[in-house]
Amino acid sequence: MGFFDKLAAGVNGALFNTEITDGVRGTARVTSASSYDNDPTFGGGVYQNCHIQAEVEAPGIPATAVTIKGLVHQQKWPVPGAVLPALIERTNPQLVKILWDEAPEAAAGAAAVGTLVAGAPGTTVNIVGDVSKLTPEQKEKLKAMGVDVDALGGGQA
Repeated sequence: MGFFDKLAAGVNGALFNTEITDGVRGTARVTSASSYDNDPTFGGGVYQNCHIQAEVEAPGIPATAVTIKGLVHQQKWPVPGAVLPALIERTNPQLVKILWDEAPEAAAGAAAVGTLVAGAPGTTVNIVGDVSKLTPEQKEKLKAMGVDVDALGGGQA
């Protein structure tokens, strides 16, 4: 863990209650995550605040929907469907700490599967990864939004 990773962990602990006294190792399956802002004018920082909706579970803890907020490194930016290692408070599963040191890099996870990341209706649609790996359901959702998947992948989708 580098200096800036330790700094981000400290900031996360100060801003967001991540005090876990009786934690259980488990997983957090990302259902949605805020977009990484790579616009150098307003964003583009190596660390940015991320809002994650996830389903956490661990031995003795049933699947629980949670919201996780914190500073995340651009290389670890979560995408829907990603499974992140987590420490979950046994008595309050809403209290979750993502183990970012153990999390896969976002580029590796995103390249494996084309992931549809969409905000509210009327917002920009980002497709992260290989569009040829989109599922038929994802292609249908894009088609319903008026996105020509074949044009995105150079006719290879």
